[in-house]
Amino acid sequence: MAISRRVGLAVAIAGSAVAGTVLPFTAHAASAVLYVDNGPSANCSDTGTGTKGQPFCTVQAAADVVEPGQTVDIAPNRRFIGQVTVKRSGLPGKPIVFKSDIPYRVPSTFVGTEEWSQGSNPAPHALLLDGVHDVTVTGLNLKAPQEAVLVKDSTRIVLDRDDASGGDPVFNGVRAFPQATPTVRITGASADVTVSRTRFFGAPVAGVAVEAGVSGTVVTTNQIADGTGRGVIATDAPGTVVVSNTFGRNCQTDLELAGTSTGAVVENNILTRVPTASCDGTVPTATPLVVSTGSAQGTKVDYNTVVPSGTDSYSWGGTSYATSEAFRATGQGEHDNNTDPGFNRVVNNYTPSATAAVTDAADTTAPGMLATDVYGDAPADHPGVPNLGTAGFRDRGAIELQDPLNVNMSGVPYGQPGYPLNARFEVSYTASWGPGTGTLDFGDGSVPQLVDPGYKFIDHNYPAAGTYTATLTGTGPSGVVRTSTAKVTLAPVQELQARFTWGNGDYSRAGIVVNSQSIGPWPIVRRVYDFGDGTAPTVVEGPNAPTTLTHDYGVGGRYTVTETVTDDHGHTASTSMPTWVRGPQAGVPFTGYFSGPTSHNGLFDNGNWVFSYNKTDSTPSTSWHFGDLGDVPVVGNWDSTCQCQQAIYRPSTSTFALRHRDGSVSTVQFGDPGDLPVVGKWDGSARSDQLAVYRPGTGLLAVRHDDGTITTMRFGDPGDLPVVGDWDGVKHAQFGLFRPGRNAGDPNLFILRHDDGTVSTAAYGEKGDLPVVGDWLGTGRTTYGIYRPDTHRFALSYAYAGRTDVTYTIYTY
Repeated sequence: MAISRRVGLAVAIAGSAVAGTVLPFTAHAASAVLYVDNGPSANCSDTGTGTKGQPFCTVQAAADVVEPGQTVDIAPNRRFIGQVTVKRSGLPGKPIVFKSDIPYRVPSTFVGTEEWSQGSNPAPHALLLDGVHDVTVTGLNLKAPQEAVLVKDSTRIVLDRDDASGGDPVFNGVRAFPQATPTVRITGASADVTVSRTRFFGAPVAGVAVEAGVSGTVVTTNQIADGTGRGVIATDAPGTVVVSNTFGRNCQTDLELAGTSTGAVVENNILTRVPTASCDGTVPTATPLVVSTGSAQGTKVDYNTVVPSGTDSYSWGGTSYATSEAFRATGQGEHDNNTDPGFNRVVNNYTPSATAAVTDAADTTAPGMLATDVYGDAPADHPGVPNLGTAGFRDRGAIELQDPLNVNMSGVPYGQPGYPLNARFEVSYTASWGPGTGTLDFGDGSVPQLVDPGYKFIDHNYPAAGTYTATLTGTGPSGVVRTSTAKVTLAPVQELQARFTWGNGDYSRAGIVVNSQSIGPWPIVRRVYDFGDGTAPTVVEGPNAPTTLTHDYGVGGRYTVTETVTDDHGHTASTSMPTWVRGPQAGVPFTGYFSGPTSHNGLFDNGNWVFSYNKTDSTPSTSWHFGDLGDVPVVGNWDSTCQCQQAIYRPSTSTFALRHRDGSVSTVQFGDPGDLPVVGKWDGSARSDQLAVYRPGTGLLAVRHDDGTITTMRFGDPGDLPVVGDWDGVKHAQFGLFRPGRNAGDPNLFILRHDDGTVSTAAYGEKGDLPVVGDWLGTGRTTYGIYRPDTHRFALSYAYAGRTDVTYTIYTY
């Protein structure tokens, strides 16, 4: 029979139909992953669908519903007691995968039975695969009193990166089953089963038993050790591949091909005996490698390291051979040797020492070779050992010898004069396989420093206080990379501080003067001022640049000024300060009788009210807040007093909010969205004012009287603004309009309606002005004026009293 050349895991191998019953697939779960987690906070349920939010509690629940191509993700560091029976199959190229992540190089998820007592009924197996195909199991710690894994009549099965112990039916003197069994048994019509990268412990009969009728088994990269029985035995199992395994301290034969196990491949294995009385008090005398007469046909044995213990190394076709050299007479074992691999079992378990007999001495073309070793480590090319294998550098056995490159470091603050943020690192970098390269990244964004092998102190000056993680990275001649980190915490030194003072400048332009008083341990080379008015920041650069500068806002008010400073070490600091800048007040005008018989003006800016008793350039006499963005100011007499109270009208909801002298607020909904308020003494004899609204689009005036009635009239054109006053001194409200100029420079027109039905007009101001009306001199009659937003000035007509008009600005801080 020709030697099979399988490369890679059996999951990738296509095969024929599978014996046994194939269960029907259902649409139980659409997800590509089913989750299993029985942890205390997992919220698990075996009646659910195995989602991440509510996983299955048992592996069996997932095994009962899993479909081809799905993965059963088993939470690591969990224990699942009992047997898992796999009854469902995958498909070629779409296997069912049971996996648990391996956080610390070896499996941490237990499945099976670990102990039992008299009268208990432990499950015989941890995992049973009977009549299934295309199933992969990886990352589990499997243990049971009989076979930890029993594979029966199954095809394309992969057991990879597991730990397995089982077959011993006795625990604490209690026998659960009549006899011992192999740890993994493959039987029936099974084919193309792979057992890889698995650690076997204490097998009483055999680590892996491949029974008659089984074909195409691959046993690769496993550690099979400390057993009282055999390592691997294949009986009447053609095409068995046993490569890159490490056998150690087993009491019986490490590898036996019995019956007619023809066409086998045995390569790259380490088979060792133990020269101590560790097997029932006797030194083990079994031959490490045995191939029966019926198994010799088509079988290849090469690139193995075979170390007997006072016995022959090989038995081939019934003939024993003491050494590898003698064994070559059979035409086999051309590259075998009897060199002790030098296991340092106390420190590294079954990791061999660096020796030409094992290191970089494997046949890389052997079937079943994997990309990584039993611990998931990639191959490493030892520069001090010649590559005696084929096409590269692979070690014999299950463990790839790794570069012992060692890097260690520690760090402490180590301030020096002129370098208050200095740290000192103690660095150790050893590359025993030959010259390597090392870099020290200080964790602050600076360029990493090259480090030669050896022991040394390295100082580094950090840019700022804080906690930094420095990383020492060493790269060995084999290409392996190792790192060590150290955290240092540097206490704050005198930090850069941004400070400034401010004062008012030219209040006609709302000017401000800023004087920087920022300080720091290093020279300040850049100052950036954001004056909070939407203009571009002002930048001052250079260590000797001026620290005082001015800025004009144009409109007085509250602004937040921010200074950001940068020193020559790249440190930055910022500070912000609110300022009240004296200058023209922004807003829309309002007028009212707030004290005495004359009208006074103020400005409303989105809920902020300022008011002045003076009609000269001056700061506000008082200010308050009432209202919000989009509100319209309203002034009237709600409480039948001699003074006005403020209110707002909210056009979006057609609601007046009236603020009373006692601080309470009442609301009245009147009008439609878009109306304008026109409050006045419409009822004449009443002491309080009444509410009214004007609809600019239709010229409709609607007045709400104290008795609840509403009167309306139409007056004006679209675009007109309403004004209300006592034009004739009749002690009640009369209606009027303000018609803005149509073009730049065109005059505005006041259109005043009198009690006798006549209308008078007066031109005053120009396009862009807003109307104000009031009794500026206390004559008992109302006249007009304007507020010009672009210059922030009031202009009041005194013509009704034969006096010169007055203009002024209300300034604010």
